[in-house]
Amino acid sequence: MASAAGLLSVQGAANRPPMVVACALNQQERARVIDAFRGRAALRFIESFDALLDGLRDEVSIVDVVILPAVDGRDGGANAERVVRRLVVERPRIAIIAYCAPHGGYSSEIRALAAAGVHQFVFAGVDDHGAMFRNILALARQGCAAEWVMQQVGPIVPVQLHRMVEAILTNPSRATTLLELARALGVHRKTLFNWCDRVPFLPPAELLAWTRLALVAYHLENTACTVETIALELGYPSDTTLRNTIKRYTGLRANDVRRRGGLRCVLEAMQRRLDGDNCAVAH
Repeated sequence: MASAAGLLSVQGAANRPPMVVACALNQQERARVIDAFRGRAALRFIESFDALLDGLRDEVSIVDVVILPAVDGRDGGANAERVVRRLVVERPRIAIIAYCAPHGGYSSEIRALAAAGVHQFVFAGVDDHGAMFRNILALARQGCAAEWVMQQVGPIVPVQLHRMVEAILTNPSRATTLLELARALGVHRKTLFNWCDRVPFLPPAELLAWTRLALVAYHLENTACTVETIALELGYPSDTTLRNTIKRYTGLRANDVRRRGGLRCVLEAMQRRLDGDNCAVAH
């Protein structure tokens, strides 16, 4: 068998599909993964938790999603919690899906895995097939992106407004306007203005725009998705609208943002905006 590092390395990443690494799955689970993602993702299978961790020490490895069982029955019953915690610390931009038995025999492991940082759970024979499995993978990637962007945006935005940022990041295709954002938070639209006034900070519409752009930049940096695809997935009216928004807020084209570090590039532009203004902007 090839080395773990070799299994996890990918060439030609500029046009690659998502890289999904399935670890320590049994034969039936592997078959379900292959059936669900054939042609839609690059699949690699790793035999054990230790082999997975060894492979991920390779800093040039490109992995988007890891699927692993709650318990590795072929590795002395090892619990995946240790692996998940390592992944969260060492590779925070990898989405993690735990593959679980449909019965409640592993309930304690599932709770521990959720606390450790698993983004989504899939249950054998229940939702591990076709479109349902692919939707779980998409949700895992969305959750992972939201967590990472929040970690980077958090130090820039006052803590009093973090709930706004979190609501935007976790509902990217729905929280596209202040009205929808207010609904997601269960408050009146005027409340958003009050929150920003009290800090004070940027007006809510601008905070919404910058937060959404940060998520756009994450996808530009970490995926091979086109601007058209990103615009569609994040609820922009069109790719032209997104391109114009990027240009308006950063002064750069989308491809320039991608080349200049993606999220870091947008956050630097946001910081320049904050440094150059006292945030007492007319609403």
